[in-house]
Amino acid sequence: VMPGRVKRAKAKVESGGRYVLALWSLAFAVLAIASFYIYYRLQGERAPPIPAVQVHRQAIGSRSYREVAELREPMVLTGTVADRWRARKEFTTSFLARKLPHVMAYKQESKRSFITFHDGKPLEPLVNERWEDFNIKHNSTIPEILQWEVSDRHPMKGPYLYFSQDIATLRSDFPDVTGYVQPINDLILSDENIQVNVWIGRAGLVTHTHYDCTYNFFVQLRGRKRFTLAPPNQTLYLYPCLHPHYGHSQVDILQPDLNQFPLFDSVQFLEAEVGPGDMLVVPPFWFHHVETLEESVSVNVWSDAPEYALINEIYTKPIPFEETWGWTELTKSTKIYIDMLLIELGVEDSRGFIQRLLQQRYDPVVQSGNLYTNETLSTEIHTLCSHVDWDEARLHYQPLLKRGTRLLTPLFLKMPTRATMEICVG
Repeated sequence: VMPGRVKRAKAKVESGGRYVLALWSLAFAVLAIASFYIYYRLQGERAPPIPAVQVHRQAIGSRSYREVAELREPMVLTGTVADRWRARKEFTTSFLARKLPHVMAYKQESKRSFITFHDGKPLEPLVNERWEDFNIKHNSTIPEILQWEVSDRHPMKGPYLYFSQDIATLRSDFPDVTGYVQPINDLILSDENIQVNVWIGRAGLVTHTHYDCTYNFFVQLRGRKRFTLAPPNQTLYLYPCLHPHYGHSQVDILQPDLNQFPLFDSVQFLEAEVGPGDMLVVPPFWFHHVETLEESVSVNVWSDAPEYALINEIYTKPIPFEETWGWTELTKSTKIYIDMLLIELGVEDSRGFIQRLLQQRYDPVVQSGNLYTNETLSTEIHTLCSHVDWDEARLHYQPLLKRGTRLLTPLFLKMPTRATMEICVG
């Protein structure tokens, strides 16, 4: 064989080898990109990432759960009482599917984010919004909730089913269910309105940002969840208290509209990713948004915080308005009553407080077109207020209204933190 032909043949072989190697490299690169894509899709959509400080992880040690909860700081606890639960080892999704052949699950066809709709709120007739009622439950099975029989399972494809129920109500199908979460007394911090819930869901589900008036010990048994939290003093643009979404933020924190919610950009978040055996302490009135990252089973314990009883007592107190007053008297007395209450609570700039309340709770709802408004009545009230001699009005109404503020002020001032008090006043 001629030397030149050998060189050419060798070069051809080397070239072919490099070509094959390049193809293999490209294939591996595509596979790696696809793997990362699928992984992050399963971890839940987040665009752009939310800057957040990680919640401190620590062992419970010798402290009591009440002592930890009353710090009112989120923390991930390890080595907890939940490690002694039978549920910790036995509450697999397949086990629960056998024990609970039929369950009532929340269902949404097109949205993976679940938000509570409080029926009967005064603003409900004015809500100009399509919603899939979170309160309606559907007869389902755990395999359906987790989409075990769906061939093209994907965390971002509907329909979306989510199971959450007071564990005590499962006894008809699962008589000894409460025995699987014993001992539990250390996690119960109030005498009334205690609730122990079980949660089951697939990857991709989201619980919309909201707060609860409870101490919350959240125990992750299977799978992983990501909590994004913010303290009560942050600006989350809450829905008005009379709105069906009361207690929830108007902002989609995964895709915030900063033109509509400009102050949201300054919110300081914390993040906690919890896995099997972790117990997350969620303090009362802390905002939290929850993403299910993997097929998940959780149990949580709610106990009423002191604010809950105080709010209920406040609602029982009469507002000292006369039944014979027309809307002119009611408009003037309402403004004066609110000013008096805020001053007694130490809010020096009552006008600024009300303006912030309107800008953060009411204006976004109205501007988005999700709330019908009566422009004629609004104009009439504005005209009335601009022509009132408020000094004279205060002299007339304050003696009548004083008895009302004297009933409410001591109750508001009993609230453990000023931030929660302001949320409740709002």
